[in-house]
Amino acid sequence: MELKCDECGGKLELDNARAEAVCGDCGVVFENMLTDADTNSGSSLGENRHNEAVNSGADAPGAKHGTRMNVWGDQVDAHGNRLNKATIRKFRDLARKDRATQRDTDPMYTSLMATIQEMFGADMARAVELLARATGRKLKPWQEARRRTLGSNEKRMLKCPKTAICRAGGKEHPELRGATEKDNLQIMALAIASIASKWFHTITINEKMLMESYGITQKQFVNAKKIIRQHYMARIRMKWAPQPKQLHAAAAREDEMDKAAHNLEDALASRLAEADLGTIMDAFFEAMSDIGEPSVDATTSNVPIPMVAGCVMYKVLQSMNKGKGNLNTVAKAVNCSGAGLKSRLANMEEQYNSGKFPEAETLFGSSIDEAKESSSKAESEEESEE
Repeated sequence: MELKCDECGGKLELDNARAEAVCGDCGVVFENMLTDADTNSGSSLGENRHNEAVNSGADAPGAKHGTRMNVWGDQVDAHGNRLNKATIRKFRDLARKDRATQRDTDPMYTSLMATIQEMFGADMARAVELLARATGRKLKPWQEARRRTLGSNEKRMLKCPKTAICRAGGKEHPELRGATEKDNLQIMALAIASIASKWFHTITINEKMLMESYGITQKQFVNAKKIIRQHYMARIRMKWAPQPKQLHAAAAREDEMDKAAHNLEDALASRLAEADLGTIMDAFFEAMSDIGEPSVDATTSNVPIPMVAGCVMYKVLQSMNKGKGNLNTVAKAVNCSGAGLKSRLANMEEQYNSGKFPEAETLFGSSIDEAKESSSKAESEEESEE
């Protein structure tokens, strides 16, 4: 069959070596695909196809194809009555579709990955996949059989974390879990992202800010994080999961310091004038530097850096006669109670007085003591009101 030029109607001359058709009148060149290899049909439809969308979790344990229906078609119903040909044909077609359908026996894992991607992005979801699998998927049958032979403590930690988190607290303490499935997914996603920032070197997240954004309480977050960490470490002991290369302690402490400073500044922004806040933040960073924080070699290295930051901030506020009414604000910013903050501060002052913490001269020197005396009466009134 002769091919005609689309431009002028002239006859096309075929060049199979170049897979082209050239018009003899106007010289226009057209593509002339002859085989499946030229059109990519082989790779699209053949055995080695790779162009269609696929489920990235299809090869994961727990994901399998439907096999619940008899593909050959049943001859009788549940009561033993013989089926007619139309019904047999209908359910045979359904069975074939069922065999071609991929379903996940742990659908919460898929929902968890989608939630992580929604909250933190696709890159984070890929980076934390190991933790998400351990959290949202049940053990393989042979792993479950091995778990049942272990001691009670190890057996408990190897239970599926999603079940423990979604049922935490029981009827007595429902506040330990989310009110809905979406809430539980967000709690698990936040806990996974927090753990991954130290175990898999993913981006650091501000847990406090995200907890406020998604309505997650401190109890819910701490409980989920503990369950997921214990479960994954138990998997490592059983050699069912790779050992994470944890972030260096010094780098992790610096990251926590940055988050604590950000949260303190946000918390005080609504209570102090902008000029005062700038002066206070400068004094805060100077005081932290004087005591050697953040560092794993500082005298206070055994204390969580948010707690140290809270203590230092409160002493700076006292020194500038801004401590009144801000104790609980500072404590909440670093996720502790006002009583706990004052107790830790008293411990740090005791260390200074005994000569074990000389770097704290900036905090507990004479000028600070004078400021403390001038504001002690106001703070006593504040505590009595609370």
